[in-house]
This record gives sequence, C-alpha cells and structure tokens, in this order.
Amino acid sequence: MLFLISVFFLSFSLEAKNIYEFSNENLEKDFIELSQEVSCPLCAGSSIAESDSDIANDLKNAIFIELENGKTPKEIKNNLIKLYGEGILFMPENKISILILYGFPLLLIGIGIFFLFNFSKK
Repeated sequence: MLFLISVFFLSFSLEAKNIYEFSNENLEKDFIELSQEVSCPLCAGSSIAESDSDIANDLKNAIFIELENGKTPKEIKNNLIKLYGEGILFMPENKISILILYGFPLLLIGIGIFFLFNFSKK
C-alpha cells in the first residue's frame, strides 16, 4: 500500500518531456499555437495538443515536419482545411461562417426587441 501511495505522489513530480526538437524557438511557438487551434478529429471538443489519440499524434507529427520544412502556419492550416474541412479548426477561417454564426442570433434578438417595443406601446 505504501508503494502505491509513493508511486501516486511521484507521478505528480514527473515532467512531460518534449519529444520534438525544433531548430528555433519561433517554430516551437508556431507548433504550440497550431496544435491548440487544430481540433482532434476523433475526440470531441479537444485540440490535438490535449489529445493523445493516434490521429492527433499523426497530425502533430505532420505539423512538426511541415514547420521544419519551411511551411508557414497559414499554409499548414490551409492544407488541413483541404483534407478535413473547416471543422478541423476551432475558429473557422471563413469570415462568412463567422458572420452567420454570431450575426444571425444577434439579428434575431434585435428583431425581437423591435417587435417587443412596438407591441408594448399599443
């Protein structure tokens, strides 16, 4: 029992090791940002940075290789969108979808307030 308790507390002291060795710090920052922006196709609601599934690890490896080969984060995002669609990103690149997503409910609320004030005066 004492052994299990010591293993439990020791597990908190271990640090996660970075398995990717980047040629410079900018690539590492880009990798971290991209892995937090790209959602895991298998895990609902989590990024590939949070997921440890096989497809998330494959996507992280692909992003690492493309960054090391000189591709920009924008090019990598575009490639991922071509392969998986807009749903692969937490925040879609398409400005029209963002406008519809946030604008339509606001429009409905505005129309409701307009009718509420017009009918409450009569």
